[in-house]
Amino acid sequence: MKKILLTAISVLSISFANAQDCNELFISEYVEGTGNNKALEIYNPTNNPISLANYRVVRWDNGSVIGDQSPEGRMDLPTNITMPPHSVYVIALNLTDPNGTGQSLPIDTALQNRADTLLCPGCATNTGNPRVMCFNGDDALSLEKNNGGAWTKVDIFASIGERPSNSVGSFSPGAAWTILPPFSSIPANYDAATQGPYFLQYWTQDKTLKRKFDIKKGVTVNPAAETFNASVEWDSLPANTFSGLGKHECFCNPTSINELQSLKNTSVYPNPANNLITVTAHSFNGTIEIIDVVGKVIFSKNVSNLEGG
Repeated sequence: MKKILLTAISVLSISFANAQDCNELFISEYVEGTGNNKALEIYNPTNNPISLANYRVVRWDNGSVIGDQSPEGRMDLPTNITMPPHSVYVIALNLTDPNGTGQSLPIDTALQNRADTLLCPGCATNTGNPRVMCFNGDDALSLEKNNGGAWTKVDIFASIGERPSNSVGSFSPGAAWTILPPFSSIPANYDAATQGPYFLQYWTQDKTLKRKFDIKKGVTVNPAAETFNASVEWDSLPANTFSGLGKHECFCNPTSINELQSLKNTSVYPNPANNLITVTAHSFNGTIEIIDVVGKVIFSKNVSNLEGG
């Protein structure tokens, strides 16, 4: 079923892949939920199967720049997994036992059911214990590939080496990247009355972030400090949203492009919008959802045989 998804901060842009696009794995979904609900979805945008044997994920903890030298900061992906073309692989934090030590909450069963594998058995700071999936919204991540013994970053989430501060100018708890300059902290001249209270929402903490439809490759150059704006490449959904895990649609997938072409006579305006949104279509049969800037669904309606408006 077709779906039009509107957000008040993004406008659909249409472009086509070139030789450098759709040719390497990238992170397609990021889950930083409440408690220990952590997950990453990796997408194969190519027309070929790709083995995960030469890939790893690195967590750059609290502004660290030495994550790839630390056994606790890196995690090799399963060597026996080969991703089919245009498929995804979902990794979730390996905390499932409600008893355990009595100190760590398990991840939600809904998240467990969406995961292809559970990695990192807990977040204790024991020497040698991989803690890559224990990110808290103020940690950068990278997806890396081994090329002849040298590790190359094929995707970077956030800014390696930068640690965001919270609304009182200190670090954790409650610190993450925002979508208002300087992005890694609340601006000194912030005025909720004129700039809107949603800018106080940390976009990389207590959120599910889904890579936008027109993103066709990962970030390979580390963003400079105070430049990472998550809203450029990611759509924000509320905490503990797991329903989208397991499938990614983008321009790299021919099926997704065909679906988009079927909507080419559909228009949505204005976008961004405050109160009134108009949707016109030659023909549309599906779901229209309106999502506000903090990821809350404020309108959803199934539409059958929409003709001309």
